[in-house]
Amino acid sequence: MSDTYNSLPDFKDELAVTRERMHYPSGSRIVEVLYGAKDAEGNAVSPNADAEDGHGLFMAIRSEEEYRLLCWKHSASEGGAVEYGEGFDSDPLAAIEENIKKKDAILDEARELMKSEEYDNDAVDAVLFKFGAIPDHKTPKEQDLAGRCNGLLSRNKADRDKKESVKKNTEAKKALIEEAKSLTSPEDWDSATDRMKELMELWKKTGRAGADNDALWEEFHGTQQTFYDKKHEFFEAQRTERIAAKEGIIAKAAELTKEVSDFEEVHKGLEALLEEWKKSGTTGHAEDERLWQAFQEVRNAFYARRNELRKERDSEYNARRDAKKDLIEEAKKYAQSEDYSRTAADRMKAINEEWKKIGSAGKRYEETLWKQLREAQDAFWNGKRSSDSQRHEQWLENTKSAIERRKLRIENIGANVTKLKERLETTASDEKKEQIQGWIAENEEQIKTLQDEIDRMEKEM
Repeated sequence: MSDTYNSLPDFKDELAVTRERMHYPSGSRIVEVLYGAKDAEGNAVSPNADAEDGHGLFMAIRSEEEYRLLCWKHSASEGGAVEYGEGFDSDPLAAIEENIKKKDAILDEARELMKSEEYDNDAVDAVLFKFGAIPDHKTPKEQDLAGRCNGLLSRNKADRDKKESVKKNTEAKKALIEEAKSLTSPEDWDSATDRMKELMELWKKTGRAGADNDALWEEFHGTQQTFYDKKHEFFEAQRTERIAAKEGIIAKAAELTKEVSDFEEVHKGLEALLEEWKKSGTTGHAEDERLWQAFQEVRNAFYARRNELRKERDSEYNARRDAKKDLIEEAKKYAQSEDYSRTAADRMKAINEEWKKIGSAGKRYEETLWKQLREAQDAFWNGKRSSDSQRHEQWLENTKSAIERRKLRIENIGANVTKLKERLETTASDEKKEQIQGWIAENEEQIKTLQDEIDRMEKEM
């Protein structure tokens, strides 16, 4: 015989009494049907719960037009047998109340364990596992408790995931610290600096490491500081050596040009010193300027004397001036044409190379010609930068619009998630709850995808 009925059974007794009451411990509606009562002569009478009239008693839980059998004591005329619904072997309501108390106690035990900040996730799972072993009679109270149990399971899983994430992040950050320590005395400071910057970016992308996060950061930051302090010391020492080297080159140049008998040989000597200068490395902008100025003074003094003896080369200078004027005119045409194509830019660069290959047009004219060329080229490059900037601004505007659209989409989806969660709280059907939870998960995945796109675009900006 089925334990579930779509309607009350037909007891074929017009005098049967049906009564309904609330069972508050379970939140259920209890329906009782008294039927089959007879008097001493065997005539059908209205049943009396307190009378010895041979009446039968059908008791069930009613929910949404469905009746689930608790117990059925058949009438004396039917033999008086007693049968129980599935899961019962005696007083059903007492069994339901007892099971509800057990479930309540299990949830209390789990909640008590979870009060500790570093509670044992496995212990909580073991406690909540006992919840599923207790029979479920699908009463409103039990459905509510099942929802709370699922909530605790989810919370426990989230805490376990968080702890695993913290452990993973802690290990990752410790590995970054160890690698950073290995860079504090490198053979190649430039490569080490690039790697240190990469480690910093990796640190930013690594999640928090729980209570140790601040201490790990202090250790990592301190290792970085040690690295940059040592780097500064290294380059300061190198800078001192380079200053001495350049001052030595200046002294050599002064000695070489003091008494000149062969201008060409001295010129070669100065060129060799210039190559040595180029290889000597930088000493910092201000110091480089000062030392270069001193070196140039020696060189220029020599070449000024040499030029006095080369006035006969004026015709050569004139030819060079004409060639450079042609380049100036060509540069002006490009600037006026507003043609900022790759071909135009390459040609403008090539003009500089050609200018260098032409050689000096004479000290008297070289600066003026160069100024004219720079004015034409500056007009071209300034125009090109303005054009590039306009295109970049348009790109930024388009990207910002795309980000705003995604933020609006996230807001709309978030509102939908809120509604689904509210609906989840009021849904009794486990199957429907599972379906709603699936919808929530899909919406939250969409939000994550949109946020990842926003992060990428903002990073590109």
